Amino acid sequence: MDPSEASPEPASRPEPVSHSCWTPTRTELREWLRRNAPSLAELYEGALKMVFEDPIPGRVRFVSHAVREIRNRLPDAISGPKASQRLDYPSRMDRIAEVWQRRAPNLESVAAAGGNVSTPDPTIPRELLASIAELVKDHQETRRRPEEAAVRLFEGVAPENEEFRDALRPTVLQWLGVTEWFVGKAHDSGLHDAGIDPQEFRSQFERFELILGALVRGFYTTQRELNEILEAANS
Repeated sequence: MDPSEASPEPASRPEPVSHSCWTPTRTELREWLRRNAPSLAELYEGALKMVFEDPIPGRVRFVSHAVREIRNRLPDAISGPKASQRLDYPSRMDRIAEVWQRRAPNLESVAAAGGNVSTPDPTIPRELLASIAELVKDHQETRRRPEEAAVRLFEGVAPENEEFRDALRPTVLQWLGVTEWFVGKAHDSGLHDAGIDPQEFRSQFERFELILGALVRGFYTTQRELNEILEAANS
């Protein structure tokens, strides 16, 4: 093949940013994770290398999976496992569908027509309404669980933080915000690495490290220190 016809290097594989990414702060964070959650330490180390040393193809999704796992698993590693409360949507919807078909068959035509037809009795049976209301309530509770898990993590690392739960909330929200950025990119959506601004990618990972590293060092003890961390995370 004529060398001039060779395929160009994919645009999604940028040159490594740095070969000396292991700062003292990052080394401290890695060692803390090795002591407290060894499997998550591996994920952190691998993610860090993909962000700053070896940007392999698909790195955005790989790193995003690592961040998501650290966020989701670290509270249990630090505070002890909590009973699983995953909302089983398929089973719950199967039960609602069974009640729907048994108690409200006349509503089938309403659903099929988008609610634009008249029926002799459009009343929703009490049993069906109760099942739907319960599912909505459980869905709302599930949406709150990431914040509850973050609080468990922050208080598990430093029990004295329980006294500052209200003051911690802005930092908890910062933690959830940056980790959600990665959670939204953990699954393949057809978007290539080249579609993610590499500077933003590194910046988000550094914010993730900043908040987790500050937590590890027990910085969340005064409102002044909390404000300093938030200002640094937003800069």
